[in-house]
Parts: sequence; structure tokens; C-alpha cells
Amino acid sequence: MVTLPIIDADAHVVEPFSLWRERMPARFHDRVWRREVGADGRETLYHDGRPLSVEWTTGTLSTPGAVQEGGRLDIDIDTEVDEGVRDPHRRLALMDEQGIAASVLFPSMMLGLADVHDVELQVAYARAYNSWIAEFCSVDPVRLLWGGVLPTADLAVAAEVAAECIGRGARTVMVPPILDAAKTSLADRALDPLYALLQEAGVPLVVHAVNPANSCLDIAGHLRGRIQWQMGYSFQAQLATLHVLESGLLDRFPGLRIGFFEGDLGWVPHWFERLQATFAKMALVSRRLAEPVRETFRRQCVISADMNDPLLAETVRYLGADRVLFASDWPHHDGTWPDPIVAVRDHPALTDAQRREILVHAPAAFFGLDVADLARRSGAAVDAPMAGVPPLLPHGRGPAIAGASVRR
Repeated sequence: MVTLPIIDADAHVVEPFSLWRERMPARFHDRVWRREVGADGRETLYHDGRPLSVEWTTGTLSTPGAVQEGGRLDIDIDTEVDEGVRDPHRRLALMDEQGIAASVLFPSMMLGLADVHDVELQVAYARAYNSWIAEFCSVDPVRLLWGGVLPTADLAVAAEVAAECIGRGARTVMVPPILDAAKTSLADRALDPLYALLQEAGVPLVVHAVNPANSCLDIAGHLRGRIQWQMGYSFQAQLATLHVLESGLLDRFPGLRIGFFEGDLGWVPHWFERLQATFAKMALVSRRLAEPVRETFRRQCVISADMNDPLLAETVRYLGADRVLFASDWPHHDGTWPDPIVAVRDHPALTDAQRREILVHAPAAFFGLDVADLARRSGAAVDAPMAGVPPLLPHGRGPAIAGASVRR
């Protein structure tokens, strides 16, 4: 039951494989994502016409905690995963169970869009996904919100697609930390038309971490095991914030809001203070700062991350609770486990005011949401007691157990 109008700033859908053939031009049908299940029940994924070597199934990707002890690598997306990953009506019912008033939804497969180097194919993927997620969220545009994906291999077209997304009601648009195979950074002037559009429309930009093996990042050679692979997420956020804060981008676009999502946050105090000291040490060859790096970030940026980050409270003290957004990453396997709401609700080092800021008011401000209207629509109360906020994962909704089914 929803009690407090909690806003999940970074949740996900799992795109149905059928949508690519349904919504993309026929000339791409032999290259789009597809999934085949053999007679032995084993799943094979195909992309760009080639089979992929993946150690876990799509269902495992879509089950919180699935790769941890007690989980499974062979969870079936069709029979063992909640339909809320792809059905909006079930998603709303699930959000009621989870205590979530509104979810800002991002993709799963399309997180890797920048790794598609064929520009026409990338554009077709972006437009197909954006049309599907816009229809998904139209079922309840107050509670189901979406971020559009942009084809960053062509930044002029990316700005066009962003305008299309805004016209269809997107609350944000999403880009990866490094934009393309040419290693274009977020500070590149070629992005100015996009930033001008977002600033004028009052729509924020989300910089969302992607698969660390993505060729645009060019760090895969350093990621020789799954532990190292997971560590690649924080590095992406460090790169992205460095490019933005060092470049003067926010001075050029003082009305632009930027969120850095799914890159954790415990590194922030050290990274920002190191950058501040470096500006001073290299004053003769760097631009002059008008304000401290931390204040530049606070003025226009926010961050979301795993709510179990051991340095969550320290980062909240450093940045302010109004700069840290609640995010579940549901249903991805590597999100906060076992429960992101409980991780905030019961955090011993956070005050009640800080908890409310992280769960409700900070994400509302970033995405431009009316908290009172959202509370009415979801049956929540802005002043509900924090102790009564339910956990996100009731009924032991955790790693799939052999033979169990969670499909609704």
C-alpha cells in the first residue's frame, strides 16, 4: 500500500523482444534483438544477426538479487519474472504493493544503444523504444514517467529525437557517460543544441551508466572478471561528472539540470575535493572557478545510486539530501538488495527530514513533479509517518527459487 508519495527516480522496464520487429523498418529485422529458446530450455540472444555469449538469462537480469547467493543464472523471463517489467497495468498494481507513488522508467536493452555503431539502426532503435514506452506510460502519465533514449551517434538527430520525446510527454532524456565510438564527451559543443532545447523546455538530462563493456567507454580491456565489471559503473559516473564540472558547461547553460544515475555515490566527496584541489594546483593552465566544485554541482546536478552504498550518509552530508535521489533499479539483478526503501527508511545516520528529501522531494524537484497531485493520485499522504512506509519487496520477492513462479 502506498503511504508516502515515494518517487523512484531510476526504475526499469524490460523491452519485449517483439517490439523491435513490430516497430522498426523491415530492412532491420534480421539485425534486431531477438531471443530464442531451444528444446532444452536454454536461452540464446541475438543482436545484429549474431548470437551473444551471455552467462545469465534475460530473466536473471530482471530479478533483484538473482546473481547473489541463493539466486539462479537461468531464470526464465516468460514464466518466472513479474509481468510488471513489460505490462503497465501490472506495473501500477505492483507499485501499489511496493509503496511507490511514481516511477521514472528507463530501458534495459536500450541502455546499450550507444554500442550500436550503425547510425540508421541506432536511430530506428531509439524511435521504436520511445514510441513503445510513451504508450506504456500513457496508461497513467502521472505515476508512470519515462526517459527517452537518444541516438548519440548523430548528435543533430539526437536533438530532433529529444524534441520528439518532449512532445510526447517524456520527463527526461537519457544519454550514456561517453556518447559514441569517437569518445565524444558530455562537454562537446556539438551537444549545445540539445542542451539549449532541454534548458528551454525545462526538461532534465539523465546521464545513465551502461554496460561497462560498451565499446564507447573503451574500458573493457581492464574488466577481466565480473567483480571488475561491476566496478566499471562508478568509473563512468566519475568520468561524466569530471567532464561536466571541468568544462564550464553549466555556466553556459545555467538552466540545465543534469542527473548522474546508477554510478553509486560514495566516491563523490573525494572526487570533487580532488578536482577542487587540482584546479588550484594547475591554476595557470586551467579555467578560473567562480565557485567551489561542490556548489557548481549542487546548483544544477543530482545523483542517484544503490541505496545500500556504505557511504550514503556521508555523501548526503557532503552534497545535501536535496541532491540525492531515491532509486530502486527495479527489476535489475544488481539494484539495492534486499530492499532500497528499507535501506533509506531505516538508515541510522539519516534524519527523518533527509529521508523524506531523498524519497520524495528531491526527485520531485528534479523531474518537475507536483507532490500534492501525485499524493492524491496514488492515495498517499505527504506527511505520512516514515515508520509506516512499507518495504519495496514484500512477500519475500527476492532471488527466484527453483520451481517457484512470480509471474502475475
